[in-house]
Amino acid sequence: MPRFPCLCLAAASLLAACTTPPPAPPQRMPSSPNTITPPSGAYGGISRAQMDAAGNACEKVVANAVKTRFPQPGAVMLMPDRERVFQQSATQTGINGEGTFEPDATDDAMSFRYTCIYNTRTQRVDDVQMKY
Repeated sequence: MPRFPCLCLAAASLLAACTTPPPAPPQRMPSSPNTITPPSGAYGGISRAQMDAAGNACEKVVANAVKTRFPQPGAVMLMPDRERVFQQSATQTGINGEGTFEPDATDDAMSFRYTCIYNTRTQRVDDVQMKY
């Protein structure tokens, strides 16, 4: 009789092992994106209309600043893909950007960087700084 309980115990543990499903393999969760999306219709608190107004006003002031320093420049070209728009204060929008121009009749182009501060309340440029 001692063999019968051992046989039952072996059968019971075999059945118990068969009814328990194997543990699920760990699932890999997709990594979250590292970029932060600003609220729709705004770029860090700046509306699209404010960005356009600041860009247009700063473009004119920057071109005039180049023409003041170099009286007969060739074409002045601002690079929109190198502009960074930021909110300076509650009423000021800033633009950091780059551009190129020809200082005289030669083919050599000069590059420059600029920072322009546009006042959204007065709709005028408050300040522009150039680095040649």
